[in-house]
Order: sequence, then structure tokens, then C-alpha cells
Amino acid sequence: MKLRNCKYTAASGGCSLLNHPEMNQLDCMWNCGFYSNQSQAFLSTLILLSHGIVPDKISYAMGFKRFKSHPDKDIFPDFYKINPQIPVQLLKTVTLPDENRKQFDLYDFEYYNQVVNKFFGPSDLISERKQLLLSKYKIDPSQTIAVLYRGTDKFTEVRLGSPEAYLNVTKQLLNQTGFKKVLVQTDQTQVLDYFKQELGDKVVVHFEETPSTSGQDAMNTVMENEGKDTMDWMQWFDAALRCVSDCAVVVNHTGNCGLWMNLYRGNTVNVFQFDQFGNLS
Repeated sequence: MKLRNCKYTAASGGCSLLNHPEMNQLDCMWNCGFYSNQSQAFLSTLILLSHGIVPDKISYAMGFKRFKSHPDKDIFPDFYKINPQIPVQLLKTVTLPDENRKQFDLYDFEYYNQVVNKFFGPSDLISERKQLLLSKYKIDPSQTIAVLYRGTDKFTEVRLGSPEAYLNVTKQLLNQTGFKKVLVQTDQTQVLDYFKQELGDKVVVHFEETPSTSGQDAMNTVMENEGKDTMDWMQWFDAALRCVSDCAVVVNHTGNCGLWMNLYRGNTVNVFQFDQFGNLS
């Protein structure tokens, strides 16, 4: 059984539970972008379940180094919580999706939703921040179009769709739905400014809690260089991504962040996704 940049440990304990604790744990050891790390944990969980193994704990103590002040801190509980009461199907063979490709045909949400709800439910803090954002910015997800645009360094992995292409799709959706609000979640200041210029400040909403940059460095790199609390920013971003996932219509992109928007959403209904070639397909 080969996991995706993760380690699984099973131990029944020993003569001293202090020195030999009972363990049934998945450790993520990846150290790239947050949702890249997160995808390794999700895909490894699918692999474990396909072998009939249900981990009691998922730990981020050995990975996620760029998002914590102490290198050995387990930050999984700061973002997620496991619900042991939720059942999940075992021994199911699934084809693991490529995070950087549009592969809606591979997504098995009947199964994914079990896994996400059981292992990756939001922590209390993330839930609180999500509700705070929806309230502060007066967002009714059922009447909102969300645009998730990842710029900065994403071009190193896939071909990016242009902001103009995202805007054209958004304008069409505004006409079709009659909605009056667009939630723009982007890491590029120039993209946010472009949407505001074209649609107006009364239509475009953006969370101040998730800052953007005019450069091409990933936001976690920008935050590191500025000496800011990267994990606190990432908690706000995760709450923001859950707001995006609740919106009636989403204009999305491929990649780990786009994948997790879909996983939080629990389906790809009314998701208009630009593929790895920068095309809306």
C-alpha cells in the first residue's frame, strides 16, 4: 500500500502506554502549498479506506511546515475535526484524480462526501469565521456568483485562463441568473481591481481578511517575507473558501484549491471550471 506523501502508523500499545501508545494515525508529510498538502492527506485517506483501514486521527505535525510557527505542531485541529459517528464505505476502489486537471468524470461525490464529512469537517474556529464573513459582507450564498481566481505562481503548473475570460463568463451568469452580487476570491490585486472596474463596487465583494498581491509570489511566500502569521491568514482563507463553495454558482479553476472548493461544495453543479489548458470546458 503506497500512500501519497503520507505515513500511516498502527500500533496496539505495549507494556507502557506512555512510551508505546496505541496508534491508528495518518501523518501528512508534504510541505508545499496548503491545499497541495491537504490533497495528499485526502488522497491517502482514500487509499487507506480502500484497504479497509479507518484512521482514528489525521496529524499535520510532520508536514505543513510553512504554515506554523513551531515546526512540530499538529495544526489539523485548527482547521478540521473528525466525526467518528459518520459511517464511510470501506474497500471501495477509486481512481485518484489529478489535482491539476479537470476530471469531473472521476469525481465520486456520493463517496467523497462521506469522506469529507467524516474526516475534514470544519473546526469550530473555521465555522465561526465563515459565519462572520457571510454576516459582515452581507452575503446570501443562494443569490451570489463566486469567482475563484488563482494567479501568482499557478502558471508554473497549469495554463491560466485570462481574467477577461473569467469576467466574460461572470457577465453571462449575471444576465442569466439576475443575481446582483459577485464574490471574488483571488490572490491578485490587479484581478480584483479589474472586476471592480468592470462590474462596480456595489456588485463585487472581496474579503479584506484574505489579502492579495500584485506580484507573482504565492501568498504564503508573501506573508512569510512580511513576517506575518501565515496560519492565521490560512484559517481566514479556508473559511473564505467554504463561503465560495456555498455560493449558487462558482467560476472555478483546476488545481488543489479548486479541488477543495468542489470537495467542500459536495458537487460540481453550477460550477464553471477552467481546465488545465486555460479553457472553459
